[in-house]
Order: sequence, then C-alpha cells, then structure tokens
Amino acid sequence: MHGEAATDRFVMVRDGSSLIRVEWQPRLDVTAEDAQNLLVRLDELSRNECCPMLVHLNGMSSLSRGAFRTFATRLNVSTLALIGPSRVDRLIAKYFVDVHGPRYPSRYFEEAKEARQWLTGPFAPGSPEPRT
Repeated sequence: MHGEAATDRFVMVRDGSSLIRVEWQPRLDVTAEDAQNLLVRLDELSRNECCPMLVHLNGMSSLSRGAFRTFATRLNVSTLALIGPSRVDRLIAKYFVDVHGPRYPSRYFEEAKEARQWLTGPFAPGSPEPRT
C-alpha cells in the first residue's frame, strides 16, 4: 500500500515497504492538535498495521507537553527513528526517549540513511532473528 497525507504542518508518505516517512515543516512549535492530526493521518495510511516510522524534525523549535504525551502513548508504530541535524533536534529526541519513554523502540539519527537501515534492516527492532 502506498499513500500520502499532507497538512500545512507536515507531509506523511507510506512507501511500498510499509515504512511511514513524516517530514515536519521547518522550525515548528508542535502542538497537541498537531499530534492528534498526525495520528488521524497515520490511521488513514496504515489501517491497523503497526509500521516503522522515519521522522524528519527539520529544526523543530519545540513540542508541547501534550504532543510528547500523545506521541509516546498513542502513536501506532513498531519503531521510530527521529532525524535532525541541529542540537535542538537532538535535544527534543533525547527528551522524548528519556522522559516520555515511548512504548516502541526509538532512536535519534543525524542522517536518514542510517535511520532507514535501523528501521528496515535485518537486525531492525522487532524483526525475527536472522537464521544462520
């Protein structure tokens, strides 16, 4: 299943491998309403599947407490890779993982290639152990 959902705040794309990619508009202050909108769009694209998600933070300015809580407790993903080159991106990702403790494996990356490998490779979180 392929698909795309867009708002004026983010674009969400699902490719053939069932990876969900989210690209936030640059330098946003993300609200609880934004988080809820993302959940609705995710449901439209994934329909009862728990897919890996790759999120480009794009120099995000901040996330509200409600947005952090929504993403940590209600986001239906198998794994989450957060990408962003700035110190603020790194700080947001660390705070999310360390303080909000999402129920799915989550990691921060500076580059999309490494994040995509972590999400979809043979040793991806949640994938069966490779047979030798």
